[in-house]
Amino acid sequence: MARKKVNVKVIAFYVIAIAAICGLFALLAPQIKKEMSRSNSSQDNNTVTSTTSDGSSSSDVVKISLDEWIGWKPLIDANQGLTTAKGSINDQLGINVEYVITNDANVSSAALIKGDLQGAGYTINRYAFLQSKFNEANLAVCMPYISNYSNGGDGIIAKSSIKSVNDLAGKKIAVPRYSEAQTLVEWLIKNSDMSADTQKSIRESMVYFETPDDAAKAFFSGQVDAAATWEPYLTQAKGTTDCRVLFDTSMSNNLILDGVLFRQDFLDANEDFVTKLIDGALQAKDMYKTEFKYIKVMPMFELMSDEEIIETANGADIASWKDNKSLLNDQAKTMYKDMANIWLTIGENAFPDAADSAFTDKYIAALESKYSSISEERKTGEFTQENKEQAKATDNREALMSKRLDIKFQPDSVVISEESYPALNEFADIAKILDGVFIQIEGNTAKVPDSDGKAFSEKRANSIAKYLQAQGVDASRFIIVGNGDSNPIGDNNTEEGKAANRRTDIFFKVVGY
Repeated sequence: MARKKVNVKVIAFYVIAIAAICGLFALLAPQIKKEMSRSNSSQDNNTVTSTTSDGSSSSDVVKISLDEWIGWKPLIDANQGLTTAKGSINDQLGINVEYVITNDANVSSAALIKGDLQGAGYTINRYAFLQSKFNEANLAVCMPYISNYSNGGDGIIAKSSIKSVNDLAGKKIAVPRYSEAQTLVEWLIKNSDMSADTQKSIRESMVYFETPDDAAKAFFSGQVDAAATWEPYLTQAKGTTDCRVLFDTSMSNNLILDGVLFRQDFLDANEDFVTKLIDGALQAKDMYKTEFKYIKVMPMFELMSDEEIIETANGADIASWKDNKSLLNDQAKTMYKDMANIWLTIGENAFPDAADSAFTDKYIAALESKYSSISEERKTGEFTQENKEQAKATDNREALMSKRLDIKFQPDSVVISEESYPALNEFADIAKILDGVFIQIEGNTAKVPDSDGKAFSEKRANSIAKYLQAQGVDASRFIIVGNGDSNPIGDNNTEEGKAANRRTDIFFKVVGY
């Protein structure tokens, strides 16, 4: 399933073109047959020609497949088209690249395995799915560069009554099968605190469609209660009565990441080329919303106006050198492992343990002297005090997701016991993926006579926030609440009930939707 978005004007153009071509073909068929008999090296835009056994191109042209996605724009801009143009950034760097456009991951992965391609662009979601295919072919691959991350372009739309992931239980959900949108829904379900039975019931209520467009149309026609989809349907939901955006990737920039992977044998033999390719894309980063003629080599953008391309570009942000340094060593690996586990959950082959070898920062590190001093702030949310107060006032039942953690502290202390570190580390990984929302941490105690339980529980909640901050979670996201003994879930007259009441509740909260 590709991440291509349909452009009606492009479709109309091709209908007319195909009709004309068919007529021309009838006239030229004899000559075409004669030309084909001379050579079998003809190719379409999904295949490439002669390569050596290690996947390197015999003509020094490196061939990389990309689907029709705006996030690949820096690669195209650095090349000034699908083939390296004279005077382009890539030409000045001394590399020769040909981008092959294909929206079928089966086609591109088969060409990569065969050696007709040296590299291919995929989401990490797709990468985790394809790993079993590469393993079967005994082909080692690795991703040295993250191009972009979805920033509001993908999400879930729902009826207004559905205000949290938990509210999806018992509802019909339109999901594009085997797509990034499907993994998005599955990730949210998996990382909520709902029971395994509830998660299973949600999966059983999913209605599968071919594309995100089909899923959105089913939602707006009233066939389902929610849909995993992409723009422009997210914007449409915001302006439609009784509809809302339950989630979009502006709340989680790391949930759908796009990168370029290569055959490992090609990487080993062509370190200089890979470093220069990444350098060229980083140099072209500033052209993302200022230069539009080169991206029009992709059919879906060919007839778009500059304004329409900018609108599409708003759904993704380009990864900087610093982003790559962080992502390749941390969040990309976490995301790969999460996605592999999701594919396993829904019955596909996947290899979570391959996450550590799936990425390398070797080529990014080679560019450190050139880019490390450049100040580039990656914005994942507007964590203002005003919004924080708004989120705090929101009913916790309306939080996007909730987690209940059994965090152990040293007796009569706010010091976290080491036995709770693994649970907090796992939560920190979730929080760094879901990086565009507030985190409300609520401390709770059992009833203790003559004790200021509220102040004590707030101090414990603060200890948890400080621990998460040390693991790389942005401190500006935290909302700290001490409930004391005012919110029990167990009987304070029993030891079991008291233990249940000594807990930490954590909510992921969104404002503005």
